[in-house]
Amino acid sequence: MPSERLRTLPILGDRIGEIEQICAKYPERRSAILPVLWIAQKQEGWISEDAMKEVAEVVGVTAAEVYEVVSFYTMFHQHPVGRHHIALCKTLSCAVCGAHEVSAYIREKYGFDAGKSISRDGRFSIEEVECIGACTEAPAMLVGEKLHGDLTPKSIDDVLGKLD
Repeated sequence: MPSERLRTLPILGDRIGEIEQICAKYPERRSAILPVLWIAQKQEGWISEDAMKEVAEVVGVTAAEVYEVVSFYTMFHQHPVGRHHIALCKTLSCAVCGAHEVSAYIREKYGFDAGKSISRDGRFSIEEVECIGACTEAPAMLVGEKLHGDLTPKSIDDVLGKLD
């Protein structure tokens, strides 16, 4: 049974029942850190410092340990992102097959100011990441959790144009 203190947490408090069910699946509470981080990210859209502190309290680790996990995995966002987050692979296969050109196309077509990672309208954010495991479909990107490969301007417009 969760403590009443956990129910008052501003970010995770409303989800404590769900979090307790997840924690119960693990032999040690700290092992639930990844799924609890997913819940926190879904609540805010990113993992803020306050969210890291709450996750630490809920799973029984230090905030520094939560930060280590958040900073290791590129799937966790440490800053606000657009409604649709694009993770564009930048490693060798994708780079050779045109990832730089794909990035330039997306940034120009979808309204990114120079050096900014969120489009002017807040609709998209883009992040160049290490390998996403789609080398045979290079260049490739993840939009949210969905993989798209063999990217061309037309295929990019087909994918991004359907999103709100």
